[in-house]
Amino acid sequence: MILKRIKSSSSCPDLSFMKIVFISYSSQLTYKDPLLWIEKISNFSALMNALVPYCSIAYIKQTGYEGIIQKNNVDYIFLRSINKKPRFPWRLNKALKKLRPDIVIVSGIRSPLQVMLTKLQLGKKVRLIGKHHAESPPTGFRKILQRFADRCFDAYLFTSKGNAAEWIKSGIIKNENKLFEFSGSSTAFKKMNKKDALQKTGMNGSTNFLWVGGLNENKDPLTVLEGFEKYLASQAGSKFYMIFHTADMIDTVQKKIDESKSLKNAVVLQGYVPYNEMPAWYSAANFFISGSHSEGGSFALAEAMACGCIPIITKIPAALKMTGDGKYAISFRAGNADDLADKLMGLSSISKTFADEVEKYFSDHLSADSMARQLYEYCISLLQKKSK
Repeated sequence: MILKRIKSSSSCPDLSFMKIVFISYSSQLTYKDPLLWIEKISNFSALMNALVPYCSIAYIKQTGYEGIIQKNNVDYIFLRSINKKPRFPWRLNKALKKLRPDIVIVSGIRSPLQVMLTKLQLGKKVRLIGKHHAESPPTGFRKILQRFADRCFDAYLFTSKGNAAEWIKSGIIKNENKLFEFSGSSTAFKKMNKKDALQKTGMNGSTNFLWVGGLNENKDPLTVLEGFEKYLASQAGSKFYMIFHTADMIDTVQKKIDESKSLKNAVVLQGYVPYNEMPAWYSAANFFISGSHSEGGSFALAEAMACGCIPIITKIPAALKMTGDGKYAISFRAGNADDLADKLMGLSSISKTFADEVEKYFSDHLSADSMARQLYEYCISLLQKKSK
């Protein structure tokens, strides 16, 4: 890692080696150590690293630090900021313009004023792509602004076109041809030896289930616990390990467990686990359960699949898309504990090779290398289309 000054590239799109810059309008003011931020976004960095053989990559982030760091041939540009989300991103746009990008990918699509200013400062030649992050369409005056911002976006990245349905219905996204299905949720995790993983984590159920996510209403831990409780009536030896970093519903969840003898014996509220230890948990578990009602994409789901942990997901667009339209997962209706219990009861009929098939699907479709090729090819097609 070295500090360096970035040289500007040619202003003319070079389809053989284009320049892509990733930006975000939000700031992370508490991060004064850039290496800590780079470590925090390691899943996303894996995608940028995989893009390096194809094109020039830069990343701009507003934090409590000012400077430029190069790591794995990706230029990380940090701008010191005092605002959580500057309404007028002049400094960011100025730094962006100096890079002379061909493609700019914006994290999040609900910043209409900022998007319009960026497009104005960069000009028409630069292609602006918005990456959806589970945001819902705005209403009122912001909805009007968002419709103007739609004219500035040349394309959108949605995990599933189903996630874009409400944006299209609201009249904000007028051209469905601007949508590209791309999850962006990948990981560098690899499956560990199961025996070693079980020893490291201490998992000891006859069948081990894993939860990774916040304890909140959208993730719906109560429905999952209710469904799991019904399953335990015939599978008392199974264990359910819950890893979480945010715990809005911890008291409610604890009460649910305390009121059930079977859950008290089977559920382990593991809480926080250091990120670098997570491959062992995914590798030790037989199944990963998600109860989400909505998601833009899921790093936890990608991590589980990378380690051959079979996903049990809700029938929401993003999760279904990430699992090959549900082919490489078991799916149930969100909020329906009975449906989940029924699906859990049928797990014994799953092929012994299914975990390997899940892992292979991740490698072929969701790995950083695979997604880098997908994104690169789409960006090339976007530049070629616009240059005609």
